[in-house]
Amino acid sequence: MPTCKVLFFLLLALSCGKCDVLYRQVGGEAAMKCEVAQDSDVEWKFNNVLVIHINGKRGTKRMGDSPIKDKISVSGGTLKVPRLEQKDSGVYFCSQSEKRYTLYVVSVFAKPALLSASSEATLHCEITGNPDADVKWLGPSNGEINDKKQVIQLKSVTSKEDGQWTCVVNDGSRFSLTLTVVDLLTPAVEVSEGGKIVLPCSLSKVVSQRVVGGKWTADHLSTDFFPTLTNSASKGLHWNGGNASKVTFASGQLGNSFNVTLIKAQRKDEGNFVCTVKFEGGLELTAKTYLTVVPKPSDGQKSSKGKGAKPAGGGTWTMDVFGLQLWIWIAVSSAVLLGLTILTVLVLLRNKRMKRMKRLRSMRQPLTAKDYCKCKRAEREVELGQREKPLLAPRQQRNPRTRAAGHDYTIEKSKAQDYRA
Repeated sequence: MPTCKVLFFLLLALSCGKCDVLYRQVGGEAAMKCEVAQDSDVEWKFNNVLVIHINGKRGTKRMGDSPIKDKISVSGGTLKVPRLEQKDSGVYFCSQSEKRYTLYVVSVFAKPALLSASSEATLHCEITGNPDADVKWLGPSNGEINDKKQVIQLKSVTSKEDGQWTCVVNDGSRFSLTLTVVDLLTPAVEVSEGGKIVLPCSLSKVVSQRVVGGKWTADHLSTDFFPTLTNSASKGLHWNGGNASKVTFASGQLGNSFNVTLIKAQRKDEGNFVCTVKFEGGLELTAKTYLTVVPKPSDGQKSSKGKGAKPAGGGTWTMDVFGLQLWIWIAVSSAVLLGLTILTVLVLLRNKRMKRMKRLRSMRQPLTAKDYCKCKRAEREVELGQREKPLLAPRQQRNPRTRAAGHDYTIEKSKAQDYRA
């Protein structure tokens, strides 16, 4: 900052007296209140230059010559300054209540915000208008840094410096920034001759910065075998290129993993393979992995193993079959076969139980019509044996109309029988 501008800020601060001091971050908003009576005029100045004058009775506004006039707003005597910039730092004065505010716009950032381990970073907490003010720095674990400067430098950063850093100013206001330390993970791998192996390359953590490019290279192999990383609006981050006779890779959008698969490995393929990833902003990460090719086992079986972390997709069990790894197909097939076996056993048990019940029913002797008659006759004979059958009355007595005539007939018949006797 020029010397004359610093002196100007010092003079304004000295003339401020007991005015309020505000610290606000770049891009934020500052609100300053002026106590005025209802229907009273309101006038705001910035660094002694008129910003706005409002007639309290008429409500008319008169704009001044201040450069911030186009973005400020006034409501009820309160002045609001949005989208703060460093040039908005200074003294704001309300003439009616003689209220003064000293606004310091703080710019907090890291250069670079994304870096690899063992790199250097610079942390900034710049207070425009007060560059010599002491601040307090707090690390990701809230550990306090002894250096009270607004700009500090970190050398040979590690994962301990990864995270949120906080700058604390005089009035206790806190302003934070995020420092991201990321690396490429590329463990060494080993494959048997004639087999295939995944060359691993992945970010150590998820980052917000956009990956814009990258590639695989090997000094002892032609670069024509390897694809390149491309990030487009339609496809996102993806490999650009066709599967070659030596290297294959995943199609579709990528995440934090940039693996490729080396097929038909030969002894001449042994050596260093380099993975490079480029980020938006200029950061470029590079890591090496060493491939060891061992003789093919005597039993003819392919073997593949990794040193340290086991590479994803290596070995026979993880070979791709129709887009899925072999062990997934085996697991799904086993589950389906087990389910079909259980279902078959249950159906056979049910059929066996039904046949048994049908056989038991067929062994029972059904009752014939004769049996039913005997059963009924026996019951009737028992019933008749217990009580004597009543004598039927003569037919003439059954019908009331023939009872009188029948009486005379009975008498005549009785006399005839006596005569024959």
